[in-house]
Amino acid sequence: MKMRKNYKNAKRNLIFGFGASLFVLLLSSVISYLSILQLLDSQQWVEHTSQVSSSLENLISRMKDAETGQRGYLLTGEETFLEPYTGSKDDVFNFYNTAQQLTSDNKSQQNDFPLLKRLINEKFNIIERTITDKKQGRSSTISTLVRGKAIMDSARIVIKTMNDREVKLMVIRNAKMNKFASLTPIFIGFAALIALLMTLFFYRKIQKNNSMAEKLEMELSEQKKTMERQIDKISDVAEKISKGDYSVRIDKRDLL
Repeated sequence: MKMRKNYKNAKRNLIFGFGASLFVLLLSSVISYLSILQLLDSQQWVEHTSQVSSSLENLISRMKDAETGQRGYLLTGEETFLEPYTGSKDDVFNFYNTAQQLTSDNKSQQNDFPLLKRLINEKFNIIERTITDKKQGRSSTISTLVRGKAIMDSARIVIKTMNDREVKLMVIRNAKMNKFASLTPIFIGFAALIALLMTLFFYRKIQKNNSMAEKLEMELSEQKKTMERQIDKISDVAEKISKGDYSVRIDKRDLL
């Protein structure tokens, strides 16, 4: 009965130990998986910010190309200077649409696009008007050129604001990721320590149960040997009595 109880205890300890170790392993795996997801998400946002910044920078760059072509043509009257201007408006709005789509989930960014669109249209209206005036032999007024420069400066400010906002958002997201990433090794190390301590704890319990089982087995073996000796002694006495030897006696010491 006692041996069966020890066996049940050992089996229960094995189950508990295995279950606890499995739980800690699963917990560590989940933490590692979440950490990987955070890293992938961070990488995705870095790429997203790069795409937005690239679209905005390309937008203002093509506006500069158009402005450079305009100035060259106004100074020389040579239409070859209009090459940078040719197709620039379509390119600018392609970059505009790309940036707008990439930031569709950002209300602050979206609020700046109507202003940027108005500045783009005003800038190209001035460029087109001054080029037309030049082709028709009319000179552009200083106020028109000054207005064009002011619009370009405003567009640069809007784009810089949008770029800065995008970078700031990425920094905030990365800060959260870095915080999680820095805690991940601590969680995993703590989980590993718990798993080790639990393994040692259940190992000692199992060893203790095994020692008790071995001791009990030895006791049972000794009892069995004693009983066998007693049975042999009693059988020997019984045999002698059956042969008529009634003088034989059983010494209690022989039964021990």
